[in-house]
Amino acid sequence: MRWTNEVYANTEKYERHYIEQCIQDSITITFKKLLTCLYEEVTHPITRVETVNDISVLYISDRIYITYDSRNHHIQIIEGETTLNIHDPLELINWLNHHSNDAFNYHKLLVEIENHLINQAMSFIHCSHTPKSDHPLLHSEQYVITGHNIHPCAKTKLGLSFKEVMQYSPEYNQAFKLNWLFVKKGLLYNNLETSEMNTIAEFSGYTGLIPDGYDLIPVHPYQYEHVIPNVYLEEIQSKEIIPLQHKGGLVKSTSSFRTVCPLDAVTPIIKLPVNSQMTSTIRSISNNSIINSKNIGEYFKLIYKTDKRLNDISLPVLEYGGMTYIHEQEDKQRNLSFILRENNTQYLQTQSLLYTATCLFEFNENNKKVYIDVIESARETQTPIDWFDQYTSILVETALTLMTKYGIGLEAHLQNMSFEFIHGVPTRLHVRDFGGLRIDTSRVPEWLKLSDALTNATTDSMYEKVQNTLISNHLNTLVHHFSEDFHYDKKQLWHRINRKFKAVFEMLKTQNREHTEADIKAFYTETINEKALLTMCISNDKQDIYVQRANPLLMNDEVKI
Repeated sequence: MRWTNEVYANTEKYERHYIEQCIQDSITITFKKLLTCLYEEVTHPITRVETVNDISVLYISDRIYITYDSRNHHIQIIEGETTLNIHDPLELINWLNHHSNDAFNYHKLLVEIENHLINQAMSFIHCSHTPKSDHPLLHSEQYVITGHNIHPCAKTKLGLSFKEVMQYSPEYNQAFKLNWLFVKKGLLYNNLETSEMNTIAEFSGYTGLIPDGYDLIPVHPYQYEHVIPNVYLEEIQSKEIIPLQHKGGLVKSTSSFRTVCPLDAVTPIIKLPVNSQMTSTIRSISNNSIINSKNIGEYFKLIYKTDKRLNDISLPVLEYGGMTYIHEQEDKQRNLSFILRENNTQYLQTQSLLYTATCLFEFNENNKKVYIDVIESARETQTPIDWFDQYTSILVETALTLMTKYGIGLEAHLQNMSFEFIHGVPTRLHVRDFGGLRIDTSRVPEWLKLSDALTNATTDSMYEKVQNTLISNHLNTLVHHFSEDFHYDKKQLWHRINRKFKAVFEMLKTQNREHTEADIKAFYTETINEKALLTMCISNDKQDIYVQRANPLLMNDEVKI
């Protein structure tokens, strides 16, 4: 395993047995995610799958197949009379590549998984037991040791050196200063207020004069060093863009990496493009995300002024708008932009703790899952199953109300949803990052103008977004962990969630919401769409790919699937 040499080279201060254990943990979690995707998506060249007890068998043909024992993470490849034990995910990917056809590219995945394995091992080594920030928002973001809950390339950061990974990844708890540019006014589309531009200029710490006819804009240090000088060479030569030597505005990364949080409670959070592939996406920012952000923020503001129930159980983290380079060249368009977002630290209630949902299922410094500690701190007032019910109730009611009443399909996966807890009890949901929303334009007021983009969606696209992120990702992850840690049957947990769905839809029916019946019908189909994350990684088709899953809302004795 040559990739482990990179791990050893960057972890010299640690004891050998500890490094070896963390390398093995990186291999184990990568195998688990990779085999789960292969099995659930039946990804090429796999043609069929079977499971008996804890043994999964993934067939290419009757004589060529993989066996995976999930109890001890033991993997074997059988080809006729030959049996091969597999100890490294890269061996498995090479074997899959050998059996795949030209429509699928496992060689590309090989590079991504190798990078992931190195970064995952080093996150375990350096960050598993390190103190977290005492900042109310950043504290939980730094538990993101394993990253995306199901993506096999959760820690991939192509193009970043280990020094840069360590400086800019949230789990390392490192503060850094932003870089800044003067950009000629009019070059970038700008929907920010003058007061918001002034706030950013003040945050920069730049004390010199801003030349007439120029704006001062923030840039992520990685982008400043590796992208700006190359992609914007012409603009720099013509003085439309003037890179500054000044660095200022102290920030730390959130779990979304490219979104950075100032160390106070009020300065806006800044979402910046970083031209590096993380999981399977290059983390630049589209024009439409900036153009739509301000109007979507205004729509949320109106909703939460008038809907008392939503206001009681959830909080939208508003986006003020931003700046972006509208250009026919995609690399110029996507790599010079930013979005300003409310700093929701200021809205936290007294004695509350905020945890982004993706970090609830990570392990803390005491090697215990974060959410178990949260549940145990609530035991005086709630049993674990009461906690489960309250968590799911807040999440489901927020998502379905925004969908049915207001036409907003939340991207409700773990990274975008943060929960506020008081003495361990779930009290309020914080909803952030509007770039992935799907808004059904047939259900929103005429004044809400959206540019022609994915956000500007059909009803079916809205359903697909909510089903995939709320049910397949968020709730499915919660059910998986809760059943494992508190010994509840998964069908029973889904039955409880189903009751929440029905209760919210019934409430919406009593309010005479015209779309309620159509929404119920859409959410109680026998199957729902789920993103095929691994298949999308290796497919030469660049479109989203979905697989059909049995609808877990129907997982009870009354309905047979």
